[in-house]
Amino acid sequence: MHDGVKNLEVGEHRANGKLAALPASWFHLCASQELNKGPVTLDLWGRSYVGYRAQSGLVVVLSGRCSHMGADLGKGEVSGERLICPLHGWEYGSDGVCEKIPSADAIPGFARQCSYPAEERGGHVFFFNRKQARFALPFFDGLAPEELLPAKPFELVAEVPWYFVGANGFDIQHFRMAHDRTLLEPPAVSEVSAFARRVVAKFAVTGNSFQDRITRSIAGPTVTMDVTSWCGTMLMVKAHFRRTTSYGIFNVLPMDDQRTLGRVIVWVKRSQSGLGQALFDPLNAAVRRLFIQTFLRSDLPRIAGLRYQPGKLIAADGILSDYLVWLENISESAPVENL
Repeated sequence: MHDGVKNLEVGEHRANGKLAALPASWFHLCASQELNKGPVTLDLWGRSYVGYRAQSGLVVVLSGRCSHMGADLGKGEVSGERLICPLHGWEYGSDGVCEKIPSADAIPGFARQCSYPAEERGGHVFFFNRKQARFALPFFDGLAPEELLPAKPFELVAEVPWYFVGANGFDIQHFRMAHDRTLLEPPAVSEVSAFARRVVAKFAVTGNSFQDRITRSIAGPTVTMDVTSWCGTMLMVKAHFRRTTSYGIFNVLPMDDQRTLGRVIVWVKRSQSGLGQALFDPLNAAVRRLFIQTFLRSDLPRIAGLRYQPGKLIAADGILSDYLVWLENISESAPVENL
């Protein structure tokens, strides 16, 4: 368990029926190497963000539409530490302040972009979509990024509001119906911090699919699912089997009120030997990526079109219901800034 964890009883919270359209949290921008080719743009619920790598190596993330006339800065170019607008050549520094306008001597006060906290981790770039991060970029408890090898990310598009994606990990009942996982003991729910909620549940792998038979023979007949949700957008998932553990970061990217993009990065522990790191680890990561992708894709048609109706959740939905209420409460506390 994490330090300072608060163990919870089901039913501690009450719904108020309100969830933020775009929560304040960390989001995956791109693989680090993509920034070596030029600026990268990401759109979240109608808001645009652009990242670039300055000459010094610093990763910068700014609001993505130029303060002048709204041109797409992702189509611009990098010069030294600055990002240059492709339409009129306005040059923005890493703090978002316009430092040069080719056609003017004076720079107006409005000539600035919002600048966002950004970090590189494991060959990937993440940013917080507020001027200041409310919490540090999370990672797997007790592990350093260099101890794990990330597989190539894959994407999923879910036809649901963003908050249902993280809620799926707290919907304990669906594991039996959708994934042939039989719950073996009561789940443990806790708060890792004011911004993170965790559920740990042990299941028997009872399905007869080819994937489940392979899983039982290689990994083991039981799995402990450990899911920590940071503000509903950074889902840190560990699947503990008898003989191995899989790691995954599921980043939730809200697109609109009924579509959510999920970016998943599967991680495996690096081997101790150079030969293992060169040959076994990439294969291990690729196989686990395939299994996890198949596992997650099977949920997409099942969750399509879900609606949050607090009054229709029953006692068996207690962990799920409390998760959604917790998410409502922390979503309300997110400051709404001039983005």
